[in-house]
Amino acid sequence: MAFEFSKDRMTRRNEHGDLMGYITFPQVKKNLVNIDHVFTDPAFRGQGNAAVMMEVLLCHLEGQGKKALLTCPYAQSYVAEHPQWTKLLPNDIKFEKN
Repeated sequence: MAFEFSKDRMTRRNEHGDLMGYITFPQVKKNLVNIDHVFTDPAFRGQGNAAVMMEVLLCHLEGQGKKALLTCPYAQSYVAEHPQWTKLLPNDIKFEKN
């Protein structure tokens, strides 16, 4: 599986080069991005791909010293279920698991 990063997008492809999914995260201001869309191709849904992509992206952002807004509902629920990533949220934003 390969992850490709561009300015505001991360894509995941399988060993055959098929697009499995992507996450968009446009920059809002210096060191702050907005994770606004998590997409998994229908052929790869239900296999944990969105969670793997979120984990890879959050590790990437942490390595770059960036914080993240979460306007995508999936990103919000992922961070609520994985509170170790709340450290990447701006200080005034909190998500709780329902």
